[in-house]
Amino acid sequence: MAQGDQFEIEKIVKKSGSSFYWGMKILPKKQARAMFAVYAFCRIVDDIADEIKNKIKREKLLKEWELSIKNLFTKQTTKNLVERELLFSIKEFNLEKKDFLSIIEGMRMDSNSNIVFPSQKKLNLYCDRVAVAVGYLSIKIFGLSKSAKNYAFFLGRAFQLTNIVRDFREDIDRGRCYISVKYLQKYQIEKNLKKIDKNPYLQKIFQDILMDAETYFQKSLIESKSLDKKKIIASEIMKLFYKKIHKKMFKKHININKRIKLSIWDKISIFYDFYVRKVHQK
Repeated sequence: MAQGDQFEIEKIVKKSGSSFYWGMKILPKKQARAMFAVYAFCRIVDDIADEIKNKIKREKLLKEWELSIKNLFTKQTTKNLVERELLFSIKEFNLEKKDFLSIIEGMRMDSNSNIVFPSQKKLNLYCDRVAVAVGYLSIKIFGLSKSAKNYAFFLGRAFQLTNIVRDFREDIDRGRCYISVKYLQKYQIEKNLKKIDKNPYLQKIFQDILMDAETYFQKSLIESKSLDKKKIIASEIMKLFYKKIHKKMFKKHININKRIKLSIWDKISIFYDFYVRKVHQK
């Protein structure tokens, strides 16, 4: 049964097209199993916030997951394969309840009312809930200590800011826009969701956001130097996937109607450059 559960969980992550899939695949068996469980959970609650049209049903489903997470840490009983795999991960790697609940709260920020031109404080909170919390769970699975929390924090922020630019059109079509109000003020743009995609300053805003992401990438690099390199192989591969997406947009004109993706050759080159040259090179 457990083997079947693991296969089904892995399929959920692979189907999502997550750049993290390949980073997880190289992990030792138990770590890979735990990471797939965490990301399957993230995928499910994210889909609830994004795909369920009825607000009452969205909240009902998120509440059910909130109760399920709390139950995993108290009664330790499960109702489905995702919960079974999460329970394994929680027990095996001493994962913290607050990080799972933080992710759900991040989804609630999307679900309760669409985020449109948030304050910088609200945007930071959103990033920390939907991305940094995942990083905190990940470093525990990788066997890293609390000293790696800054590394996870900077990577989470970098990943989410990159997502905001990459997913701009998709978010606009859902009635959301994660561009901070500080950029509207900087370029003296009115708060108008229907017009933002045609604003002449939009490309400048994208580059400002990507510059912020680049700063976080650089900070994560500094933090990584003091960490066990063998324990951050997976996260560094994930980082290279995101850096490649970031590079396709940074200091370039972005076609908002064409989603940036990595080709199979992009992925192969990332694995070759990192895994072969850096891991196996003497």
